[in-house]
Amino acid sequence: MPPIRRPTGWTALAAICAIGVLATALSGTPRIASVSVGPTKHLSGAAVIAATGLVGRPVFITSAADARAALLRLPAVRDAQVRIGLPDAAHVDLVERDAVGRWVTGGLEWYVDADGVLFGSVDAEGAPPLRAIDDRGATKTCAGTAGGRCVDPAVVAGAVRLARIGPGELRADATKPEVHVDAVQGLVVRSGAGWEIRFGSPDDLEQKLANAKRVLSDNPTRRLDYVDVRSPDRIVFSPQ
Repeated sequence: MPPIRRPTGWTALAAICAIGVLATALSGTPRIASVSVGPTKHLSGAAVIAATGLVGRPVFITSAADARAALLRLPAVRDAQVRIGLPDAAHVDLVERDAVGRWVTGGLEWYVDADGVLFGSVDAEGAPPLRAIDDRGATKTCAGTAGGRCVDPAVVAGAVRLARIGPGELRADATKPEVHVDAVQGLVVRSGAGWEIRFGSPDDLEQKLANAKRVLSDNPTRRLDYVDVRSPDRIVFSPQ
């Protein structure tokens, strides 16, 4: 093995000088002073700029790809484009998620898109007034305080469909129908009159809903605790 040569004093001095030259060069490099943001609906411009981390960064060594990756970690963002331009500016364009309804879990109301992503918004009118209450602990844990991809898209689609049921559509006493997602019963519509319809999974939902409506139509005033249509071929209601 050849002997390991220790750096001489001149070599060390040269390295120190090179570092000094680099530091001096970077100190003279223009830094990003302003970030403009295209039109947004769910996120404020300030939140977008803060997420990029671009302000104050040297223009020539700052990565637009890293800034884009940081934006894509925001649940409300579907896609993003970041452009850095001379002398000291950057521009961000976002594609935000489209809310299909409102999802309540752990006492917090989120917007939800068709992919099951929960996200917050600065726009109080940025989602349809179709609401589902998710009573599952796993969803609460997943959402935390930031949101994220937490719900099966099929469950979202089923819950949004059931949320379109209007007062009195099921039975005259169903004045305040409310959609829940339960860990055991699956999709549930609570009537507001003390009885509920248990749909289970979102599979065959239209058939299940037709079955439930038929039972309720045949029993317009009968006292009920629940109607169970989880199996499209077998309807159970209580009390019998």
